Amino acid sequence: MKVLAAVAVACVIAGLLYLSLDSGRFAPPAERAFSMPLVGLGVIFAGSAWAASKSGYPQRVPFFTGLAVGVGGYALVRLFIR
Repeated sequence: MKVLAAVAVACVIAGLLYLSLDSGRFAPPAERAFSMPLVGLGVIFAGSAWAASKSGYPQRVPFFTGLAVGVGGYALVRLFIR
Protein backbone atom coordinates (compact mmCIF):
# COMPACT_ATOMS: atom_id res chain seq x y z
CA MET A 1 0.00 0.00 0.00
CA LYS A 2 2.87 2.38 0.77
CA VAL A 3 4.40 1.76 -2.64
CA LEU A 4 1.11 2.59 -4.35
CA ALA A 5 0.85 5.83 -2.38
CA ALA A 6 4.39 6.82 -3.38
CA VAL A 7 3.72 5.98 -7.04
CA ALA A 8 0.45 7.94 -6.99
CA VAL A 9 2.14 11.01 -5.49
CA ALA A 10 4.99 10.76 -8.02
CA CYS A 11 2.57 10.55 -10.96
CA VAL A 12 0.48 13.48 -9.75
CA ILE A 13 3.55 15.65 -9.16
CA ALA A 14 5.07 14.78 -12.54
CA GLY A 15 1.74 15.52 -14.23
CA LEU A 16 1.44 18.89 -12.53
CA LEU A 17 5.00 19.79 -13.45
CA TYR A 18 4.33 18.84 -17.06
CA LEU A 19 1.22 21.01 -17.16
CA SER A 20 3.01 23.90 -15.53
CA LEU A 21 6.36 23.80 -17.34
CA ASP A 22 6.13 22.00 -20.66
CA SER A 23 2.57 21.66 -21.93
CA GLY A 24 2.16 25.25 -23.10
CA ARG A 25 -1.35 25.20 -21.73
CA PHE A 26 -0.92 27.85 -19.03
CA ALA A 27 2.30 29.56 -20.09
CA PRO A 28 4.84 29.27 -22.89
CA PRO A 29 6.84 26.04 -22.58
CA ALA A 30 10.00 26.29 -20.52
CA GLU A 31 13.42 25.91 -22.08
CA ARG A 32 14.56 22.31 -22.55
CA ALA A 33 17.50 22.23 -20.20
CA PHE A 34 18.64 20.27 -17.20
CA SER A 35 16.93 21.82 -14.18
CA MET A 36 19.15 21.97 -11.12
CA PRO A 37 16.36 23.48 -8.96
CA LEU A 38 14.15 20.45 -9.67
CA VAL A 39 17.02 18.09 -8.88
CA GLY A 40 17.69 20.02 -5.68
CA LEU A 41 14.06 19.69 -4.63
CA GLY A 42 14.21 15.97 -5.37
CA VAL A 43 17.26 15.63 -3.13
CA ILE A 44 15.57 17.62 -0.35
CA PHE A 45 12.46 15.44 -0.53
CA ALA A 46 14.58 12.28 -0.55
CA GLY A 47 16.35 13.53 2.57
CA SER A 48 12.98 14.25 4.14
CA ALA A 49 11.84 10.69 3.41
CA TRP A 50 14.99 9.31 5.01
CA ALA A 51 14.62 11.59 8.04
CA ALA A 52 10.97 10.63 8.47
CA SER A 53 11.89 6.94 8.42
CA LYS A 54 14.55 7.44 11.10
CA SER A 55 12.64 9.81 13.37
CA GLY A 56 9.49 7.80 13.98
CA TYR A 57 7.16 9.16 11.30
CA PRO A 58 6.83 6.19 8.94
CA GLN A 59 3.45 7.42 7.67
CA ARG A 60 5.21 10.34 5.95
CA VAL A 61 7.78 8.25 4.08
CA PRO A 62 5.58 7.34 1.06
CA PHE A 63 4.58 10.98 0.58
CA PHE A 64 8.15 12.29 0.63
CA THR A 65 9.36 9.38 -1.50
CA GLY A 66 6.70 10.14 -4.08
CA LEU A 67 7.66 13.80 -4.08
CA ALA A 68 11.34 12.93 -4.52
CA VAL A 69 10.67 10.52 -7.40
CA GLY A 70 8.15 12.82 -9.06
CA VAL A 71 10.25 15.98 -8.95
CA GLY A 72 13.68 14.39 -9.47
CA GLY A 73 12.46 12.02 -12.14
CA TYR A 74 10.70 14.78 -14.02
CA ALA A 75 13.89 16.84 -13.99
CA LEU A 76 15.52 14.06 -16.02
CA VAL A 77 12.54 13.08 -18.18
CA ARG A 78 11.85 16.65 -19.32
CA LEU A 79 15.10 16.60 -21.28
CA PHE A 80 13.59 14.05 -23.66
CA ILE A 81 9.96 15.13 -24.04
CA ARG A 82 8.79 17.41 -26.80
